Amino acid sequence: MDIKKYKKLMVDFLEEKMSADEFQTQYFKVYKESDDIMGKPLFEILNGVFESTDCYWHECLPGQETRFEISEQQLRKEINEALIKLNNLLHSR
Repeated sequence: MDIKKYKKLMVDFLEEKMSADEFQTQYFKVYKESDDIMGKPLFEILNGVFESTDCYWHECLPGQETRFEISEQQLRKEINEALIKLNNLLHSR
């Protein structure tokens, strides 16, 4: 499994090197093309990012989020939290 691909996408998005729409497209592509077997902790992190990315809607404004739609601001918050978890997991190995 190439965790670096996932991590790079998250970092690039958080550093505003790509838009939320670009992140969504690229993350879905990498996630769906991956056929690697991963442990439960890693799966939970990466799948959580997938779910957050799936909920992102470009017309959703901060404060208008629902269980099914989140704003770019909320997506950034959730990706940041996932990246912290991913880094902690990688450093604990």
